[in-house]
Amino acid sequence: MSIEFTGRRHAVAAARVAFEASVQGKDVWCSISMDALNDHFGNTGTSSHELIKTFEANRLRIEDAARRVLEQNGGQSVELETRDFD
Repeated sequence: MSIEFTGRRHAVAAARVAFEASVQGKDVWCSISMDALNDHFGNTGTSSHELIKTFEANRLRIEDAARRVLEQNGGQSVELETRDFD
């Protein structure tokens, strides 16, 4: 399965950072919760700036987790939570 991350990302109102992947040429949105950013990546802020900063500093590990889930779910949207990094 061909999966590439486009680099597009933004913080959303539900305390998540959403980021885009291209799966087999189809755009798919993924996200990671603020709890996962806090629990596994040392985030301590609640502002969109802090969430994005933490996401960017840990992008490769987050994208690796999203890639695993995308491969398991056939390329459907992914909402990463704390359990996805245990």
